[in-house]
Amino acid sequence: MPNYSVFQANPEELKALIFGSDGTTARPLAVNASAELLVGGATVTGGTLDAVSAATIAGGTLDAVSAATIAGGTLDAVSAATIAGGTLDAVSAATIAGGTLDAVSAATIAGGTLDSVTSISQRSFLEIANTDVATGDTLTALPAVTTAVLGHYSYFIYNAGANDAVAQVEISADGTHWYTDIPSTTVASGSVAVLVPTRFLKYTRLAYASAVVGAATTIDVYFNAQGT
Repeated sequence: MPNYSVFQANPEELKALIFGSDGTTARPLAVNASAELLVGGATVTGGTLDAVSAATIAGGTLDAVSAATIAGGTLDAVSAATIAGGTLDAVSAATIAGGTLDAVSAATIAGGTLDSVTSISQRSFLEIANTDVATGDTLTALPAVTTAVLGHYSYFIYNAGANDAVAQVEISADGTHWYTDIPSTTVASGSVAVLVPTRFLKYTRLAYASAVVGAATTIDVYFNAQGT
């Protein structure tokens, strides 16, 4: 036909959208500003993910992720994966119920569940302070500490009062019946003593009293411990 263009004269107008079907409706596939395809609810069952940055993977399954660096974004419901290398940064409120985490360094695990952790390279630290404790004429025990999972622990005692005090370490397997592990030790007025338990049981506590009947004093007691 005269004066009728069969082909588009402007190639820019020839761009086409790509559609996919969700089973009932044809929908256009979405991309980001860099023309990268946005994938949601995917299952990646093999292969390698390398340098995934600022991504949000909100569904599906990641299996056998190897040597990847995931520098940002959100991973939700990672199931039975082995993450053998790369970097995990700021994993928050996650449940990792299977698979292997190897060499996780300088991470903050703020929530969720860790199952079958075989070793933690940095030991935890525990401190319990009881300050301005007034002594009496009979031995009185501080609240017991559960020492079952602690490696090294000791009691630091400072006598801040004008009179001498005595202190002893007691241990128990049931929290009811107590055995004297370190006998009464005198802590002179203005001085410090450190009592280190010599035997291991589930519970440990410190008992204290005035060294002289009717001559009360005040002590500060610090329990310091390292995890195993």
